Amino acid sequence: MPMGLSGAKGTLFVIGGGSRPLSLMDGVVRRMSSKQDLVIVLPMASSEPDTSAFYGERPFLALGCTDVHTLHLQKPGWGEAQLDSIRNAGALYLCGGDQARFMKVANGAIAAAIRDAYLRGCIVSGSSAGAAMMSSVMITGDQNFEPEYERTYARIEAGNGIYERGLGLIPHAIIDQHFVERSRYNRAFSALHDHPGMPVYGIGESTALVVEPEGISVEGEGQVVVFRANPGRSDSLGRIGFSNVELDILLPGERCPV
Repeated sequence: MPMGLSGAKGTLFVIGGGSRPLSLMDGVVRRMSSKQDLVIVLPMASSEPDTSAFYGERPFLALGCTDVHTLHLQKPGWGEAQLDSIRNAGALYLCGGDQARFMKVANGAIAAAIRDAYLRGCIVSGSSAGAAMMSSVMITGDQNFEPEYERTYARIEAGNGIYERGLGLIPHAIIDQHFVERSRYNRAFSALHDHPGMPVYGIGESTALVVEPEGISVEGEGQVVVFRANPGRSDSLGRIGFSNVELDILLPGERCPV
């Protein structure tokens, strides 16, 4: 089963947050057919979209791309011209921030245009929130049993995680970000329990999980932690249990088991 959309000709360059050195972003640019291809930055996840747009465009310009633009789309302020630009881009970059904020705007026509671009052959890159939104099941970071946001979960309990629908570029796995640096293992176990049969890919900072038609690999400076498990169980208090959880920790340059 492919990790990305079946039949997609494009590449997903899924960055776990943190810094994005040019050596990492070059992995996006060198997969483009030409540095003259249209590059579009989408900053709708950010509470400071102008700042995110500046830092989103900067590595592409530094690496020699000549047609780099930002589309900060807000309902109902877009039309077919903007959607066509997304569909025909050589590369898309999804900025960080709040993945739920992005999907409130993008759910529907924008998300469909991004999927069309990926199917056609676009390189879709995103960091932090821009990574989390690539899966169909999107971790929001919020919890049912904790009123305040936590960088990680303090519990491993059934029904605690809050999920929304993401872009659906990765339909059969769940993506988490800042994973190693924020020790998001409890969050991964919660997602494994709440979505039986779906592996969780936890991506470290300054690191990319690269999903291509020919396979999956890791680039950058950190690690990708992959969890797979048979359906879990929970007791009367909601505490989650598992048996025989499979774990891989992948280094840059290594290929991922599907």
